[in-house]
Amino acid sequence: MNRRLCLVLIWGLAVLAAARCGLLQEELCRVRLSLVDGKTGKPVPGVIRCFVQGRQEAVPIHGLLERGQGVGSVALQQQGKRPPRRPIHDWYVLSGPSEVRLPKKPLRLEAFAGLETEMATLEIDLEHRNRASLTLSLNSFSHIKDKKWFGGNTHLHLFRLSSEEADRYLNTIPAADRLDVLFTSYLIRPSEDADYITNRYPIGDLTQFHSTGVLVNQGEEHRHNLTPWSGGYGHVMLLNIKKLIQPVSIGPGITGSGTDGIPLQQGIDEAHRQGGTAIWCHNDLGLERVVNFVLGKVDAQNIFDGLSLEDYPQFGDTFYHYLNAGLRVPFSTGTDWFLFDLARAYTRVAEPLGIASWLEALKRGRSFITNGPLFHFLVEDQGIGDTLSLKSAGEVGIEGRVSGRIDFGHLELIHNGRVVDRIPSRATGEHFSAELKKTFAVEEPGWLALRVSGQADSEYGLPIFGHTSAIYLEVDGKSIRQPAAVDHLRREIQTARTTVAEEALFATPEERKRVLDLYDRGLAALDGRSR
Repeated sequence: MNRRLCLVLIWGLAVLAAARCGLLQEELCRVRLSLVDGKTGKPVPGVIRCFVQGRQEAVPIHGLLERGQGVGSVALQQQGKRPPRRPIHDWYVLSGPSEVRLPKKPLRLEAFAGLETEMATLEIDLEHRNRASLTLSLNSFSHIKDKKWFGGNTHLHLFRLSSEEADRYLNTIPAADRLDVLFTSYLIRPSEDADYITNRYPIGDLTQFHSTGVLVNQGEEHRHNLTPWSGGYGHVMLLNIKKLIQPVSIGPGITGSGTDGIPLQQGIDEAHRQGGTAIWCHNDLGLERVVNFVLGKVDAQNIFDGLSLEDYPQFGDTFYHYLNAGLRVPFSTGTDWFLFDLARAYTRVAEPLGIASWLEALKRGRSFITNGPLFHFLVEDQGIGDTLSLKSAGEVGIEGRVSGRIDFGHLELIHNGRVVDRIPSRATGEHFSAELKKTFAVEEPGWLALRVSGQADSEYGLPIFGHTSAIYLEVDGKSIRQPAAVDHLRREIQTARTTVAEEALFATPEERKRVLDLYDRGLAALDGRSR
């Protein structure tokens, strides 16, 4: 009897489950969903999210790839813990017309592509419909690519995906974000290597993804750690190289063996011999950072290539000291673990776009970085990265403009690290803009740049930022060299040298001397001497 009762109960539960499943299926409408260009009407890739009208929580779009795949704390993931949900997880990638399933309710859809389109919205009631066909039209407020500006992400790893998932990620998300160039990289951390799926791609151009319209190149993250999660000597991206530069990672703090006897500069020099480019990671991270910039070994500086933009050092903590000391340091950025933001560096490429030409423009400082606002900047007839040479002090004409889908707050003119003008944003249709046109008195050598400042977050929940690389000002053949900035860099090198001398592990006096000599050469260069 008990056995028969159990069978009846199991059968009843199965019937209820089947009915429940059928009910859920009936509550979803099959929708043919498309994004099209507002001018041409042709299908375009982008991202989309869905809300039930009157509610704040986004609903899943069944059948599409979640835009926030993999995004979260890498440390938490490595501990097997689920990272917190972020706004990016509300968005889904729509690579082309697709059939999806949406709730049979009054809905509001929102969509955009990259940084150049306004937000498209569509309200629809699917309550009594089993099928529907919906199209959202994306209108562009900027055509920056027509002016030869191309956006690239210089720092990307993928983690804990299968090979198929990694391929799908790179075949869909960069194009939906309207990136033009993307650099993945090989990274060694022996305890985690099995999970670093991007390590399985070969060094060089990954041509299998070029059909998406995005040029993808696999480089290397060359790094040193004094302890497993410390900065150590630092991290540097070695891009457009021909083969891996060994050792990829240095120091027992990360590899579990060996010594700290190899400076990162050795790998940087080898990358340059291969025709590659070296970009410093993570803003102020690394004991070898300043000395490599002083010695002219690094081609650009990444900022905000990590998740905690709010906690990162800001532009004045590194870039402004470099520029005021007379160094020419191009601005760059990336996202590190997954494409967690729309962050990118735009470069002005005079030649046909390619991996080498994009990086060459970056090295020349023809760049601005952003996760939203798009810049135009001229001083007289000189653009970003150029040098304006004046025979004597005098006035120059400045033309600046910025536009963005999200309100960026203010457009600021920066002269030698100080804000000298501030223009509030204004709504222009479905986007925001600000314009600056003025004459400016140049009394001494220096540099000018534009940036934005505001309180808004991006669509993916991170603070909006944007900054151009500098336009340099020479007066009577002289460039800027502020003693206070030089002293700041000198103190940073001296402090780094002391830390290395006290904490690094060396097998021989020769190893120790080889590493510490690097810092002595940097100090000598700051003092105008050579060694």
